[in-house]
Amino acid sequence: MVVGQFKIGAVIQARLGSTRLPNKVMMPLPFGSKQSIISHVINGIKKVSEITNITVATSRSLINDDLEAHVNTLKVDCYRGSEHDVLSRFYEIVKKYEFDYVIRFTADNPIIDCLLLKEFMRNFISNDLDYSYSNNLPIGCNFEMMKSTEIIQAYENTEDIFDKEHVTPYIKRSAKRIEYYTFKNIQLNNNLRLTIDYPSDYALMTMIYSILKNKPKSLKNILNIVEKNSWILNINKDNFQKKGFLNIKEEIQVIMPILEERELIRLKKVLDDYI
Repeated sequence: MVVGQFKIGAVIQARLGSTRLPNKVMMPLPFGSKQSIISHVINGIKKVSEITNITVATSRSLINDDLEAHVNTLKVDCYRGSEHDVLSRFYEIVKKYEFDYVIRFTADNPIIDCLLLKEFMRNFISNDLDYSYSNNLPIGCNFEMMKSTEIIQAYENTEDIFDKEHVTPYIKRSAKRIEYYTFKNIQLNNNLRLTIDYPSDYALMTMIYSILKNKPKSLKNILNIVEKNSWILNINKDNFQKKGFLNIKEEIQVIMPILEERELIRLKKVLDDYI
């Protein structure tokens, strides 16, 4: 199969309501520059010609008015939908543009290795997959792709609040042809965070962009920096990473060790009884 034969939509989840780092997706990267974090995401996707359309998916909350205005200056579509039912945003975008496939991005992950993305897309289409997620890139760099029909089926068949808020749990449970893709010749460094959730994440990303300057923000170039300056991993290594779970019980199991460590015994007992 040829990738260019299909309509492939890139959908970027974005919002300005972050509590850890407010308005982060519109912050300059690197610090002091004229480019925002979300503009780096968009520009990285634009380098992949096989992608038909880029849409930023945000909510109708008034706090996102500034985000929509900023996205409009970047010459991409901005769709505003439900605040909490993120799945419905994807469904409505798919119905509007009639995509064959959707690649899901988030606006706080500015590192997009175009060569790896193209490899991931070719594998997805050539193997006629329903859903795929890469699993050995640093946090913030992995890819997630699905057939549009899977989004439609999820929207039409689930009433679970968790499924609607996180978009893909229903698809992961119901899709028939799923692959968790592993890139060859890439050794995963579990201490390398290339997402921006906390101020320390932003500090690390600013350092990387400042060092690379006009060089491509490829994973190879970033890994070369880390290899020569391993101390920079300490900048954000203690940050807690949000994960995608299939249900609430999985979320509780992850939080249990933290509750025990901090001696929150009563709360731990309540959750023990729940699961």
